[in-house]
Amino acid sequence: MGVAAVPVALAVVLAVEVQLARNGPELPDGRPFDHDGRVGGSGPALRMVWLGDSTAAGVGATTAGTAIPRRVAVALDRPVDLTSLAVSGDRVADVVRDQVDRLAALEPDVVLVSVGANDVAHLTSRRSFRSAYEQLVAAMPADALLVLLGVPDMGAPPRFAQPLRAIAGLRGRQLDGVVRSVAREAGAVHVDIAGTTGPVMRSDPDRYFAPDRYHPSDDGYALWADAVLDELEPALATRKEVVGADR
Repeated sequence: MGVAAVPVALAVVLAVEVQLARNGPELPDGRPFDHDGRVGGSGPALRMVWLGDSTAAGVGATTAGTAIPRRVAVALDRPVDLTSLAVSGDRVADVVRDQVDRLAALEPDVVLVSVGANDVAHLTSRRSFRSAYEQLVAAMPADALLVLLGVPDMGAPPRFAQPLRAIAGLRGRQLDGVVRSVAREAGAVHVDIAGTTGPVMRSDPDRYFAPDRYHPSDDGYALWADAVLDELEPALATRKEVVGADR
């Protein structure tokens, strides 16, 4: 009887923790940041487009300038025409349905994708996640450099109590493995967000997470931007063509 009661007790605990997480502190309700525009002055520009969820939209940052799209664009130290199509709350299937079709008109040189956290939270199966992610990659412009940010360390946000945090972390690693595999098969650049930023963010959650204790803070996004740049800058440098040279 005692052994049989363990799964029931765990389910009750998890249900309570999910409800507590949903009712946790919220960020001030404001308009989404406007990331779009020229960064880095005049001249031939790199056309950079971001797709994804709240992380690519900058939720948790205090300004557009401290969110990850503009941080990365500024750090490249060259003219960049920046566009973000990201929508907070989107899962990878939403990106495929609502964001990808807008890419063609933008003629991007570089497409960066940050999505997957909501798929963890909504229990998207690995099969469905892979299928949708493969559709996403297949729809990318053939001549654009594709940069896929892995699923973040979902065991790091202090908004989640244990054991929910451990379970979310495990699920995040599973879906991140899908992103790694798809990136490898497609010849895309993969950014190990969980591996490079997760341990640091866990070490000082008050610093690296926003007041909602879920999204990265300004300092958290600075870590993310550094991780992206470590992969993006060498990839741009080794491109045969000079990206954006004719713009």
